[in-house]
Amino acid sequence: MKNPGDAFRVQNYYKTFSEYSLPAYFVTLQPDEIEALAEGKTEGAVVKGVIRRISEAMGHFFGKRFISVDFCAPTDCPRYLSSKHGSVASAESGWYSLVTSPKIREMAAAGLVECICVRAFRTFDVPREFRLFVKDGKLAAMSQRFLIRHFRRLEKRTEEYWKLAEKFFQSIESLLPEKDIVIDIYITSRKKVIMLDLNPWGDPTDPLMMASWNRDLSTPLGCLIVPPPHTLSGDVNVSF
Repeated sequence: MKNPGDAFRVQNYYKTFSEYSLPAYFVTLQPDEIEALAEGKTEGAVVKGVIRRISEAMGHFFGKRFISVDFCAPTDCPRYLSSKHGSVASAESGWYSLVTSPKIREMAAAGLVECICVRAFRTFDVPREFRLFVKDGKLAAMSQRFLIRHFRRLEKRTEEYWKLAEKFFQSIESLLPEKDIVIDIYITSRKKVIMLDLNPWGDPTDPLMMASWNRDLSTPLGCLIVPPPHTLSGDVNVSF
C-alpha cells in the first residue's frame, strides 16, 4: 500500500489548518493498539484501554461523532454503508467501525495508522462539497466532489463558488506543504469555506470532473460540475 506521506496525516496538517477545519481531537495509538486494530480485535485489555481514550475524546462533543484515522475514514465499514453514514454514538461503536473496515485494517497492518481522529458528526449538503486542484502552487481547477448526478442549482453558482475558492486558496497557499496538492472543501450556507481533507496529487486520489491528471492546466479550468443529462429529440429508432 502506497504511503501518501506524513504531510497528509490529518494529525499533522490539522496543526496548521485548524482555524479552517472542523474541531477535532486525536487519540495517539500505541503499537499494541495498532496491532489490535490490524487484527480486528473487539475484546481484551488493549481494546478496553483504547476505547476508554476514544470515549474521553468523544466527551468534547455533543450528539453523534465521526471517527477516522490518519489518511482516511472507514468508508467501507457496515456502519458507514448503512443509513448511519458513519455516525457513532459511543467509543465502542467507533472502534467497531474501524475494525470492521478492511481498508483501515490493511492500513494499520501496513504501518500507516498512528492515531484516531474524533469529530462531531455533521451532515453536509452534497452539492456544496468540492475538490480543489492545486498545481505548481496555483489553483488550477475545482470539481463537484460527488458525481452522483447533475444539480441544477449549481449551474448558476459555479462562478460564485470559484471566486470563493480563489479567496480561500489565497488565505492558505503559503501554508500548503506541497506545490501540487488536492484539497477537499465544503461551502456553508453563509459562504464560509471549510477544509475537509488534504490529499496527494495523482493516484490514488480521484481527479473527479477534471478526468485526468495530465490535462493542460496552464489556464485555470474553473468550477467543473456534472453536466445536465442529454435530451434526445426528433425521430429516434431503437432496435434490439
